[in-house]
Amino acid sequence: MTSGERFADDLVRQLVRAAIVLKIESSFAPEVAEVTAESEILGSIVAKYFRNAGRKIAETAYAAFDDAGLTVEALAFSELWRRSHPEQDDLWETEDDGLN
Repeated sequence: MTSGERFADDLVRQLVRAAIVLKIESSFAPEVAEVTAESEILGSIVAKYFRNAGRKIAETAYAAFDDAGLTVEALAFSELWRRSHPEQDDLWETEDDGLN
């Protein structure tokens, strides 16, 4: 990993953390914020970012599993999606692939 990549990753991590903190401070009562997991808050942010578009959210989850080295879980998640949505491609074939 280059120093530029490391810098970008650190900056993205800080921005995501800032988004989580902002969401906590603006959306949750203090007693609720204390028991709400960051992953749940980030999931809410992703859902709103993609305007609750299920396919894009599923692609994001697949990519997160895959990037974390959870390949078996990524493939299982993709298979579950495919079974639930037989008319769609596997999750590693994103909706945006056809636009390039």
